[in-house]
Amino acid sequence: MTIDKLTAGQEVTLEILIGDSSFEFKTEVVGTNNGTGALVKPYIYNDQVVDFASGSPQGMSFSLHCIDPQTGGRVVWKNLSVNVVNFKDVDYYAIDAKAFGKIAASSERREDGRVIVKKPGSALMENGLRFSVSVLDVSDSGVSFLGNSYRVTIGDIVEINFADYAKDSDFSLAVKARIVRAEAEVNGILYAGKILERDNKLLAYLCFKGMDEKADMLK
Repeated sequence: MTIDKLTAGQEVTLEILIGDSSFEFKTEVVGTNNGTGALVKPYIYNDQVVDFASGSPQGMSFSLHCIDPQTGGRVVWKNLSVNVVNFKDVDYYAIDAKAFGKIAASSERREDGRVIVKKPGSALMENGLRFSVSVLDVSDSGVSFLGNSYRVTIGDIVEINFADYAKDSDFSLAVKARIVRAEAEVNGILYAGKILERDNKLLAYLCFKGMDEKADMLK
């Protein structure tokens, strides 16, 4: 499939890669962009379009994934540029390929990279019990935390609450997860959970936190 075959209304996934981590969000094609790529609906956080090109670390790159309607396979275009453009008073992402018309490569999904949190928080169980935890890391598919409660067992659903700061924004997050692993350690119980509900706030936090981590590495 070539990038010029994307059509208005087609669902695509924009992947933001920062070092070994990647963060994805689904969006929609609205048209082509001057014969070099596509226009897609942007990612919006706090009612503002997120401009990934503004203040981003040099190590950031972008890929665009979609399902080829002809083959049913998942394909990808890599090393794209993503810039905010305004058309008729509406902001879009202009996604440009360095070699327009190049056939996309087949694409296999990978696990999203986790960002390091290491912040105090709390875990709320379905029975209303809340206890203190230390949130270790999180992705859009999983979270790990350290606690001292032996009441949590495999299969339990807990809501992990914590606050953090990333890319000049304050985040207060509530992540609902099903416990899939529990291991006793010297400092408490290490829990790993599979996230059940991902939202725009979590995606924004992961992306911004990853950008901060990459910028710190480049200092």
